[in-house]
Amino acid sequence: MIFAAIFMGLIEIGAGFLVRYYPNLIAGYNTMPPERKKNVDIEGLSRFMRNCLVTMGLATIITPGLLAAFGLYNMTKLFIVLPTLAGTVYILIGAQKYDHN
Repeated sequence: MIFAAIFMGLIEIGAGFLVRYYPNLIAGYNTMPPERKKNVDIEGLSRFMRNCLVTMGLATIITPGLLAAFGLYNMTKLFIVLPTLAGTVYILIGAQKYDHN
């Protein structure tokens, strides 16, 4: 189970750095017409998304490892998925401030 947490966390961390350097990977931004793209703070948005994805990835790796170290193996499955779900909701809400359309 810990290997699944590490794998998922590394994917999230990798996605965070990819989004920072290739902002067209951001869903919705890549399909916007050029007029609307001008009104998006893409530097801020890509930085925000990178920080959130890296934090989600680290939480996905560290939390199940700590729970397993304390013998709480039945809770590790929950804490592999929980940081991803909570982080996704946070990204959806927080990313709105970078769109000035």
